Amino acid sequence: MFATLALATLLSADPITPSQLAEALFVPPRGESARKLADRIRANFPKDKDLKEGRHWVEGEMVAFTIEVEGDPTPRLGGMLDHGRGLDLIKIGETGLWARAEAIPTDTKFAYHFQVGEKRLGAKTVEMPDWSYPPESSERPDRKYGQYRPLKVRSEVFKNDRTGWVYVPAAYKDDGPPAGLMVFQDGDAYKGERVGTVVDNLIAEGTMPVTILVLLNPGVNADGKSNRSFEYDSLGDRFAAFLETEVLPEIAKEYKLSDDPKARAIGGASSGGICAFNVAWERPGLFGKVCSHIGSFTNIRGGDVFPKLVRESDAKPIKVLLYDGTSDLINQYGDWWQANEAMFAALASKGYDVQFLKDRGFHAYWSSGRQLAPSLRWLWADEKSKP
Repeated sequence: MFATLALATLLSADPITPSQLAEALFVPPRGESARKLADRIRANFPKDKDLKEGRHWVEGEMVAFTIEVEGDPTPRLGGMLDHGRGLDLIKIGETGLWARAEAIPTDTKFAYHFQVGEKRLGAKTVEMPDWSYPPESSERPDRKYGQYRPLKVRSEVFKNDRTGWVYVPAAYKDDGPPAGLMVFQDGDAYKGERVGTVVDNLIAEGTMPVTILVLLNPGVNADGKSNRSFEYDSLGDRFAAFLETEVLPEIAKEYKLSDDPKARAIGGASSGGICAFNVAWERPGLFGKVCSHIGSFTNIRGGDVFPKLVRESDAKPIKVLLYDGTSDLINQYGDWWQANEAMFAALASKGYDVQFLKDRGFHAYWSSGRQLAPSLRWLWADEKSKP
């Protein structure tokens, strides 16, 4: 009889919305109110769905999260929430359920997972209702697109190997005028964010010159470990020397490239973003344009000194595009949003040609991919009529 009553209660429970859940959790529920709340949470999902791996549901800007946990370890939400610092879930009485509801910008995309003790569960990516890529990120049926060609590089500067890609846009011709050049760090990530498609669309609309893309992944050391942070976050001219002496001469053997620094750009995201700026800072005669997305101008390896260096040094002939989102990281290395604001202020104070694109995005390659078209359109505007 009691089982029948419990089943009837469960079946009759109304699903709870994330905003209602946020209100219900303002004071953690206990006893009968906790049992009723747990029933309403479960009513959001089919009866055969186990909540032990965790679930989420969305209502406008509100996102609700829940997981069923045996015992009493407090589960946390990991990933990019709360600037990458994570959030504790709230216990729903003695029902075994834990939950939380958070307001998330509707035009963003984020990743999260549940952390229960040492276990990481239910990793998911959530596209909020207003998230989308710009039209330049999609191929159009009436246009031709270029090719990605694999690239392998052995570096004597870093004593390691790396892979990557060269993207040759559809408009490039071997017997045509010299092409522009743009190097991206974390090449596989930018390839995944459709950088070739964006570039071909911008070339076709006349807002970007014909440009060869070199998409480089970080080096892999002899022990199989990535050398990414050492290469990207370190200051000095080592990475610039690697590009100047080991990469670009090989690319120039295959493609006709402009020697004009204004026709050469370097870009990247996160540590790749500070790397891009550092290379142009060290070699303004090699790269005259910088595209830094969610740049790590923080104290990972001393990069937080750049705003001071910029203010204390003579201005260099480089054009700089910065992008960051207000939901970016805050951790032991610093605050990414504040660091990018400081970089923009320093560059502007010295008279640099600088633009700061802003949105509410999280620290992720897809945030960078979403801003590729406006970034490149602005960065190359002064060269659009040139090769």
